[in-house]
Amino acid sequence: MKYMKRYIHMIGIGGIGVSALARYYQAQGARVTGSDMSMSELVKELRREGIVIALGHKRENIKKPDVVIYSAAIQRGNSELQEARRKKIPVQTYAEALGALTREYFTIAVSGSHGKSTTTALIALMMIKAGLGPTVIVGTKLKEFGNRNFRKGKSYYLVIEADDYNRSFHHHTPNIVVLTNIDAEHLDTYGNLAGVVRGFRDFLKNLDESGRIVGNYADKNIRKIAKPFGKRTIWYNKGSFKRHALTIPGYHNQLNAEAAWQAVKLLGVQRKTAEAALKTFTGAWRRTELLRPKDKTIRAMLISDYAHHPTEVRATLGGIREQYPKKKIIAVFQPHLDKRLEDCFTALPKSFNDADRVYILPTYKVTGRATKPKKTAKELAEKIQGGIYIASKKKAKDILHDELKNTNNLIIAMSAGDLDSEIRRW
Repeated sequence: MKYMKRYIHMIGIGGIGVSALARYYQAQGARVTGSDMSMSELVKELRREGIVIALGHKRENIKKPDVVIYSAAIQRGNSELQEARRKKIPVQTYAEALGALTREYFTIAVSGSHGKSTTTALIALMMIKAGLGPTVIVGTKLKEFGNRNFRKGKSYYLVIEADDYNRSFHHHTPNIVVLTNIDAEHLDTYGNLAGVVRGFRDFLKNLDESGRIVGNYADKNIRKIAKPFGKRTIWYNKGSFKRHALTIPGYHNQLNAEAAWQAVKLLGVQRKTAEAALKTFTGAWRRTELLRPKDKTIRAMLISDYAHHPTEVRATLGGIREQYPKKKIIAVFQPHLDKRLEDCFTALPKSFNDADRVYILPTYKVTGRATKPKKTAKELAEKIQGGIYIASKKKAKDILHDELKNTNNLIIAMSAGDLDSEIRRW
């Protein structure tokens, strides 16, 4: 095995992508160590699995690894990264390391501004049901994988979530690309929507010469960049389609399932098999995830969701409204990044139309991606009809005290930041 007995150190190992790759290397027989700035559930899980992880980044964490891999959140001046370079140890970004794997397998890469994780999960589960035995690296945790973001396969198939942030997917060489949608997202990387479109177009240049695209026909930007590939593109969402046997809510998830089905059909999977996989799928970690409160006085439904962009907020709340028409829907939203809040400020207020009440928390900051705020979470709350600003996530439970006790209420926490970990303590 290629990675047997190799020593790999990973900086920022607690990230959702890097942690999955760490699990991959360990499953291949490598010795894996890592570091992260703080304790998290993912760090705890990796430690339980036998990976030695240091808290904090220090030069002495770099022993004599064969390679050092670091996440996109790690800055050039990071002490461990500098030490690795001083010792002339090969270094790779997470995107480069994952890209190398795509060239070792027949790779199905799922990308798009929204819906990547769910679509990746559905493709993987359909392939598993069909006996295709894929290795899977996904940006969420799945119950079917033992609440992990990685699955070790037994075939030459690899299914990955191809991240568009920081142009990470430009390092991948897939055989099948699934494109869910293209939106004005990650503008700190691309500048504007035109830049995003160029980024996805450049990604398609890496497609294997005999590779195929599964694209959302309703997205004009996908039609534009896939046009040169002609008949190598399989379109979905081109008019009506037969609905899938999903237990998770929302038309957007029907589209995710249709994209997954069109992808696995290229591999010979039968519709009956694909639908059987869908029937047992109850959702992924932080994707409209129903939580079980520890506090037994909480009688409301409590849901955690990763939505942090207006398109995601609107789709998620619309799906919940459709599934629970009689519930009072209370959204608790934590904006993610000052730059994203600025970019999405105009569109965000209307994205909450399906909520009966909206609480807004302070904006979540990400190390290395901080900018001077031009818009604030408090200003966002003022733009939403009936919006209420909560100055700290620690105060949310007390402020929601009465609403948490009402069985008619459905409270959904929407965040790509640390609100999820807070409400899991409730």
